[in-house]
Amino acid sequence: MFSIAKIATFAVLALGTFTSAVPVEERAAESGLKARQTDATSSVASILNELATTLGPIAGQFSSLNPSTASSSDVSPIVNSIVSEISSSAAKIQALPAGTSTTSDTLQPLANVFSAALTPAAPFATSAFRPAFSPLGIALGSLLNVVVHLVDELLVVVKLTLNTLLGGLIVTLSGLNFVVILGFLGI
Repeated sequence: MFSIAKIATFAVLALGTFTSAVPVEERAAESGLKARQTDATSSVASILNELATTLGPIAGQFSSLNPSTASSSDVSPIVNSIVSEISSSAAKIQALPAGTSTTSDTLQPLANVFSAALTPAAPFATSAFRPAFSPLGIALGSLLNVVVHLVDELLVVVKLTLNTLLGGLIVTLSGLNFVVILGFLGI
């Protein structure tokens, strides 16, 4: 007579032959698929830190311009370069699995990105330059949205911490009319 133990043993032995002994990462590499990252938290922080470092020299080009004599056409190439870097990093972050980041690991690097992009642009926070900076506001808002979706803690904590970290940039954000970011922060 067949017992549950015998049936279970047979099922394990029979079905065990259908599984592969090759590790998942190796199979993914062989099939051309990208293996899932196991430490996405540090990856989000490293992507943001790398972005902040990359934005420094690009945004530093604003210092070579005089806000009283510069025009939107002088500012636009710098803004477009910054937007390109932010969009590229946002795509990298968006490819990471959801819910794998924490505020403690991502908020300071995110604040560093905002600071790197906006602090050199502060002298241009006038209505004359708002159209030129509009793409930057959209790109930063998109990056903020991507990072917040990865954070697995309460959104209220994220907002409060970002308000604190970005406090010095509020004047620049409002001067450049970045309503998406200001709306997210509740300002």
